Parts: sequence; structure tokens; C-alpha cells
Amino acid sequence: MEEKKKYQYDYWRPAVAADNVVYRFDGKSLQVLLVQRGNDPYKGMWALPGGFLNEDETLREAALRELKEETGIVPRYTEELCSCSGLNRDPRGRVISVVYYSFMRGGEAKAGDDAADTQWFNIYELPEMAFDHAEVLQKAIESLRTSIKLSPYFFYLLEDEFTLPELGRLWSSVYNCKIDRRNFQKHWVAIGLVTNILELTKLPKSPRAPKYYRFNESAYLKFKKKHFFK
Repeated sequence: MEEKKKYQYDYWRPAVAADNVVYRFDGKSLQVLLVQRGNDPYKGMWALPGGFLNEDETLREAALRELKEETGIVPRYTEELCSCSGLNRDPRGRVISVVYYSFMRGGEAKAGDDAADTQWFNIYELPEMAFDHAEVLQKAIESLRTSIKLSPYFFYLLEDEFTLPELGRLWSSVYNCKIDRRNFQKHWVAIGLVTNILELTKLPKSPRAPKYYRFNESAYLKFKKKHFFK
């Protein structure tokens, strides 16, 4: 019998996958990108973009590769969210998945690889989903609601220059709630996290022109340290 190589064990090995929760804001609502499966299992159903890990790549590389192959999307920002290891989450066998979430500004997707179609869905108007992806997506949405107060994710979804009503609509969409628009806008200006671009450029002001703002990153870092790291 051939002698085993050093550190070669008989331990069972599961399959490993990387999946993506990709958000964008269309100016009215927060949306997530889904792909329609072109192959079994769950052919024709909607799922998160993703696939199996290759031997020569990291999980992050796998997530970004699968996202580009299936949708053509290259996200603005990507971060690891969670791992999923349910016993019966995939009928093909034991699959452990690491989920990433990403943020886009606009961006149209185009189906590729084994995806039959791609589509952006309002996070509150989702189709029936394959595997355990509905559960994964709900976990991702809850995580976003918690972490968006600690991280500048709002500004990965907005353009570099945005209006306060746009910021308010994004907030309402994330939290699925109505806001007092006047007080909301006054609050963001008062705490210094947004800056009117006219104050930066010193351009003449027109009372009828919409007021555009930019994210004040230095003020955000000071605010975060003061309020969340006591």
C-alpha cells in the first residue's frame, strides 16, 4: 500500500462556495441583484450570484469572479458578511458558503456563464429564491440596517454629489419607514456628515437650483470615534 504523504488525512471535505449580495439605489428604492438559474438544481429560480471556490483563489476572489462572470458587474466596494453551513442547504451535497455584500452606483447587469437572466429587485418585493438564499438575504438586510450607522455605506450607494431628499429616500428604503424630511435633513447638516458643495466651491447661489451635497469623510471619522468607540 502506498505510504500516505505527510499531513494527508482521511477527513471528509465539503464543497466551498462564495455568494454575493449586491445592493444599489435607483433614486427611489434600495435594490438587490439576483440571477435566474440556468441549470439544475432550481433551474429557472432566482438566486444570489455566486459559485464554487476554485483551488487557486481566495473566497473574495471567487466571489468577485463569479459576480463578474454571471452578471458583468464589478462592485464599488465589497465586504465579507457571513458564512452559511446549514446541513441541507444544497441538494447536491454539503456546501459551505461565505457571503459577501457589495455596493453599486447604478450599473446594469448582463447575464453570463450559467445565469439565464439577471434583474434588480426592490428588497421588499423579492421573488421565491433557490437554496437558502431568501434566508441569507434577510440576514444581509438586517446586517445592513445595523452596520450602515457605523460605516459609510450610504455614500457607496449615492453619487459623489447628491441631494438631501435622495439621502432621505435611501434611508427610508433601508429602514422601510417614513421620515420627517425637514428634521432629517437638518440633522445630517448639523452633525457635519454632509457638506453643501456651494460652500466648498464658493459658486453663486441660486434659490431655485437644487442643493447638492458631498460626504464629509473627515467629519464622519470624528463622529464615529466619538459616538461608537467609547
